[in-house]
Amino acid sequence: MNQEYFEKWTEMAKKVQAPWQEIVELNVKTLQNLNYIKPEELANLKKPEELFEKQVRLLIENGHKTLDHMQRSFEIVEKAMLSMVQEAREKGGVH
Repeated sequence: MNQEYFEKWTEMAKKVQAPWQEIVELNVKTLQNLNYIKPEELANLKKPEELFEKQVRLLIENGHKTLDHMQRSFEIVEKAMLSMVQEAREKGGVH
């Protein structure tokens, strides 16, 4: 009885942990893909407005990447929640 009980808890813990692992990997990937101004680019700027234009461009690019990140995060959580609800229904006999 105890062995079966612990196996079920272990299985449940793995299922709960999986989406968090996916989100952590997504966070790392997103942070690695963000754009920034490199020092050599700063040295090549001729006018102050070039810096402003570059910053606005980076803001827009990184904003799109952030929105993509949020969408993917919600998909991961949604998939995990739907899976848990479906499993609870199957095991509990609720339809």
